[in-house]
Amino acid sequence: MKQKYSLGIDEAGRGPVIGPMVMAIVACTPQDKEFLNKIGVKDSKQVSPAKRTKLARIIKERCAYAIIKASPKEIDNALQSTQSSLNYLEADVSKKLIKKILKKLQDKNIATKEIERIMLDLPAKNKEDYLQRVRKGTKELFENIKIEAEFKADENYVDVSAASILAKTTRDASMKTLSKKIGLKLGSGYPADPNTKKAIAENYEELRKEGILRTTWKTIERIEEKKQQKQLTSF
Repeated sequence: MKQKYSLGIDEAGRGPVIGPMVMAIVACTPQDKEFLNKIGVKDSKQVSPAKRTKLARIIKERCAYAIIKASPKEIDNALQSTQSSLNYLEADVSKKLIKKILKKLQDKNIATKEIERIMLDLPAKNKEDYLQRVRKGTKELFENIKIEAEFKADENYVDVSAASILAKTTRDASMKTLSKKIGLKLGSGYPADPNTKKAIAENYEELRKEGILRTTWKTIERIEEKKQQKQLTSF
């Protein structure tokens, strides 16, 4: 009898003003889930950075996975569109992740009928609307797969926790790479982070040119408003 697979999806970096949002999917057999529970895989927020890095390496060695980054521009475009939103962007990236992981599993001769369910960490209040967006345009591909979404799925399902860890470690690595490339301490990228605040306050134009700022965030909108006010008063 063939193994049944459970798949989990989660994101990291939904709220920062700098850098990408990262989403990951992880596929697990019952044995994989038992193993991941045993080694302490939990929601990334409940695991120290050092342990997250170690667990991410083990997860990648043990399980099939896929990771996608949504750039600041993609995030801004979603928020500025009347046809999209940040939740819809997550749903669209989830759809891409599912397609990627199905291809990987098919390459290993694992058919879609072996997938028991896909669990998503739910970012929206309207679950059915969110799931409908995930399934949109993919009826034939997903028709035999049970797709679910729950609040705090990253705390309650170890495959989603594993995805959370991969998303978070990838996001953290991206921020370190950006800091090194630009030569500034960007911090975590969250608006309240002192290093992030300092980097934006002192190097705003440079960061904007680099395309790493989410211009639809209030933090950036306030800076732009002050710039416009200053230009008006200078006449």
